[in-house]
Amino acid sequence: MSILLAPGVVDVKFALDPVYNNLASLYMLTLSETPGVNEWTKSTAAALSTAQMRTHRVVKIVLYSAYEPDEDWPSFPAYLDALAKRDPTLLRARFLRHMFPDIGEEYASRGQMMDLETFIAQIDRSELDHEFDHDLFAEAHALLSDPPALRDTVVSHLTSMWDEHLTAEWERNEATLQQIVAAFQSHTYAGMTAYEAIWTVTSREAHGNWQEMLARTETLIFIPSPHIGPYLMHYAYPPVTRVLFDAHLPPAARSAAALTQTELLVQLRTLADETRLSILDLLLREGELCAQDIVARLDLAKSSGSRHLSQLSAAGYLRERQGVGKAKCYAINPDRFRETLLFLERYTELG
Repeated sequence: MSILLAPGVVDVKFALDPVYNNLASLYMLTLSETPGVNEWTKSTAAALSTAQMRTHRVVKIVLYSAYEPDEDWPSFPAYLDALAKRDPTLLRARFLRHMFPDIGEEYASRGQMMDLETFIAQIDRSELDHEFDHDLFAEAHALLSDPPALRDTVVSHLTSMWDEHLTAEWERNEATLQQIVAAFQSHTYAGMTAYEAIWTVTSREAHGNWQEMLARTETLIFIPSPHIGPYLMHYAYPPVTRVLFDAHLPPAARSAAALTQTELLVQLRTLADETRLSILDLLLREGELCAQDIVARLDLAKSSGSRHLSQLSAAGYLRERQGVGKAKCYAINPDRFRETLLFLERYTELG
């Protein structure tokens, strides 16, 4: 006989966290063509040269586990100063232990780097959100083989991104983010599991590769991000997991004015499509349906249906959860429609 244990209760906190917040903003530049990202992300990514974006992808997609902070820092510049003084071999060792759960410790303890073929064959693809790029991993391997070059490249790139792109944007958003943190902190989350807390704060369900990570989480820190859009991002170093979510006030504190014109434009563009409206009509009639059922009922190509469902989810009009196996199931999110209507109702007061 086997027993399925109930999820444990977690300690829920909220933080501004300028380091993880800005690292998340930088990561979003690698997803600038994804539905739902904001204009700052798109314009900043477009402003980078081909060489800058290449370095950015190496640093943010492959090498991230080498330099992510292992303590709290009061500001991004303070974190960069400390990073510049770190022993570069420790940065490589941290990467190896994180990305190669089976063999990383062996190489880290010997202070060595594996050959390129072993590196590419053994790297933990489950840790990567992007498609495999051989040249990208070859560049990362070369830096890991030369720890001082690894540290200098990471610090130089992050410093230039902070100076040229992040500083003004962070100063513009910091006060609003502090208000959001304070608003969430005024509520109680005692007795919640990680899944309940994530749903309460973000209206999103955690599934897929989040499950194993959350099973080891004791403290859940929520960080409001100005650039993550309708997505969720986690930094998991059990027993602490940080969850980045779209910066917004708790439902009880929100007003129509909380929706920005940029957010409204994204939402209206999402609704201005016949196929997406057909999906919404179907879900309005049927309630929750899984992706394959929606595609079949509307006679859509699988790729087209997946794209439209992703766009509706990214804009917040659908709630997504993991069904049986790898199936994704969807239902209408009425809160997002109410929010859109509240904003539009302001214009009915003009005359």
